[in-house]
Amino acid sequence: MCQCPGFSIYFNLGEGIIYIIALTWGSRYGAMCGGLGASLTNLLLGYPLWAPFTLAIKGAEGFVVGHFARKNRNLTLLAGTSVMITGYAAMAGLLYGPKAIPIEIATDVAQTGIGAVLAVAAMPILRKAIGRYSPPGKQQNR
Repeated sequence: MCQCPGFSIYFNLGEGIIYIIALTWGSRYGAMCGGLGASLTNLLLGYPLWAPFTLAIKGAEGFVVGHFARKNRNLTLLAGTSVMITGYAAMAGLLYGPKAIPIEIATDVAQTGIGAVLAVAAMPILRKAIGRYSPPGKQQNR
């Protein structure tokens, strides 16, 4: 087992929400949801050190997924997960040393994978609901 003093693992299911918002409403909303939502969560849950990094990393992740949402969905999600995993692995390495990188990568692969599966499973249901409750002429076409 790798000992990484001061390093705690943080895992959440917000990834799926970021992907759903980005796939549905595009890069601007994906970036806002990812960056602002996740960094506020860091502040509220006692991880203020990570908040500015999360703002940039999750904002970029949401932007990438939203920007490429009309392309191949699986490649789009892979690009978004790559941004997140790379960003957090780099920051964990800088903050806690190189021994923290594999732990961070493993946690992030699980988190983004579960989030992507949840988003893919929820999208058909949400598209139907959005189409049903959107004003005429305002249906989402993603």
